[in-house]
Amino acid sequence: MRLKAFKVQMYRPILDSEWVDVDDITVIVGKNESGKTALLKALHKFKSFSPESYTLDREWPRGHRKEQSTDAVVVQTRFDFEDGEWDETAELLPGGEKPTGVEISKTYKGEYKYKFLPNDLDDIQQVVEERTLSQLNKLDINDRVSTTLQEAVSQIQDEAIKLVESSGLSAFTENIELYKNRLKDALHLDQDQDITYDKYVVNFLDELSKYADITSVRKQIEDMVSEWIPTFIYMDDHKPFQGIAHLDQISARKDSGQLSDEDETFLMIFEMAGLDFDEELQRATTTDKEQRMLDMNDASVTLTDLLADHWSQRNYKVSFTADGYHVIAFVSDEIQRSLVPLNERSKGFQWFFSFDTTFLYETEGTFKNAVILLDEPGLHLHAAAQRDFLVRLKEYAKGNQLIYTTHMPFMIDMERLDNIRVCTESKDKGSTVSADFYAADEHARFPLQAALGLSISQSLFIGSYNLVVEGVTDFWLLSTMASILRSEDRTSLDERVVITPSGGATKAAYVATMLQGQQLNVVVLLDSDPEGKKAAEGLIKKWITKDKHVLLLGEVLGRQTEATLEDLFSDEFYLDFVNKAYERDLGGNPLTVKELNADQQQQLVRRVDSALRNRGMSPNSEGWAFNKGRVAKLLMTELPKRNLADLPDEMVERFEQLFKSINEAMPRFKNGPVSGKAT
Repeated sequence: MRLKAFKVQMYRPILDSEWVDVDDITVIVGKNESGKTALLKALHKFKSFSPESYTLDREWPRGHRKEQSTDAVVVQTRFDFEDGEWDETAELLPGGEKPTGVEISKTYKGEYKYKFLPNDLDDIQQVVEERTLSQLNKLDINDRVSTTLQEAVSQIQDEAIKLVESSGLSAFTENIELYKNRLKDALHLDQDQDITYDKYVVNFLDELSKYADITSVRKQIEDMVSEWIPTFIYMDDHKPFQGIAHLDQISARKDSGQLSDEDETFLMIFEMAGLDFDEELQRATTTDKEQRMLDMNDASVTLTDLLADHWSQRNYKVSFTADGYHVIAFVSDEIQRSLVPLNERSKGFQWFFSFDTTFLYETEGTFKNAVILLDEPGLHLHAAAQRDFLVRLKEYAKGNQLIYTTHMPFMIDMERLDNIRVCTESKDKGSTVSADFYAADEHARFPLQAALGLSISQSLFIGSYNLVVEGVTDFWLLSTMASILRSEDRTSLDERVVITPSGGATKAAYVATMLQGQQLNVVVLLDSDPEGKKAAEGLIKKWITKDKHVLLLGEVLGRQTEATLEDLFSDEFYLDFVNKAYERDLGGNPLTVKELNADQQQQLVRRVDSALRNRGMSPNSEGWAFNKGRVAKLLMTELPKRNLADLPDEMVERFEQLFKSINEAMPRFKNGPVSGKAT
């Protein structure tokens, strides 16, 4: 199963986190004490490798004592079934709509509650019950008989469910003839009617058997689903094993129930290496040093083999040595080949090593089917190493899902702004988590603003006046046409405006918000498709940007339908470049304007895509046969070589109209907005 969303309630500072959508990698940002750690710890106890119970007295939110209840739900989760799991579930269900996923809740008492999605099995029971009633509706009976029949149906349903729960479906089947006769009696059937109504009674009982069957099958499905719940693995900055252990001291803390996080990590590593702690504790006082050396060497090889080729970035070699109660772990890798005591390696490396072994242990060597929860990872890493660590996290997420918290800008992947969730805390609502970046306070937004600032400061795409566009192709096309129009002293984009590509409408909204946080002047240009309209709505309604600073292409062009930047070109002109870019693919047989959809209100790129599909071109993984980037590169190269007179008048007018709109929308131009020729 794959986790799609979760919600934490009544746990420490969290009253209701609200639903948190998750992906393969999900980042939760927020300031210290915002509730990020509590969120992960509550989720960890949902199904940890070593079961951990919720503690009502210690973990229930302060100030809400009257509401305390062991029946209260702490965590709700939503999972999607994967193909094989869906098939197994479907095989058990007798008719009705098959569930595609499940919502699982866990209470403070530790009880799991299941609700199948999109319709719970109880809903399916209702569907079957409605079918039984539809069978009755086919019978031509008067009101008096109908009342008698309904009473008989109600009694039989209650008896059937109880019988199935106590003795199984076979017991219900054995009583079908009895139920059949009772229904006939309720209908007051005479000899002539018996043949006519008998089939309806049989159909009714058939539907009823499905209804009763679900009651027993539900428990089977719940038991099966419980085995599919992934293991939740938690790691924070306090668990790393430093590589030095004193067996006698660990034994004393173990006996008193006061093991530290580092002790538990050490015992786990010992177990993975095939060493028995109690045996090694006894051998610490023996004189058979040779056997002990052999044991330690064998353990070193065992653990090294387990970790070998774990990740492509780092292959470890482990070596244990022991002297009395004193045990030291040495570690080398392909970069640092000499054996160095683990405690002399960086804290970041100690964290890497400890987590790798924890991950190996708690997935039982599979490295799969886990939800990995990392609390502020990379705290001890240099900024450049944190960037490298982001690559490592992608390796952890293969075959798993990963959720990590951070308040550090270098731990934010600027290529995955869509997977960021913001954790905030308020006096009334407690800690909440939201994907609505616009609604976050300045402290929660700071890591994102800093990350963007660091990213943009390393590029050329920043200035006092910024036009944020969705993609690189938009940047190419606008830059090229602005240069052509400016050279001909026509209305063009003001030279002070820097075009900033962002990578999609959602990211454009993030980029615009964060640039504004740096007190820069921003206009956002978005495609007038659903994604673009949603991003525009978020920017405007959350008072991040005034509506006049957000431009939708369709509105600029006076179109009511969806539009992209390519719609500024005329069909003939753009198709000429499509044919050049796809000359080899088309086998020298260029597309014609007639092959484009005649509906001029449809996006030009979609009409070209449809024409290429009709020519037999296969779509890519994103469902597009047409790659507009190929055409944009060619336009960027070829357009500057053409005279303005060679360009279609309607195309030139559309670009002038767009640039005029951008110039007029740009806030705080020192010399006023440019609405005519370029300055």
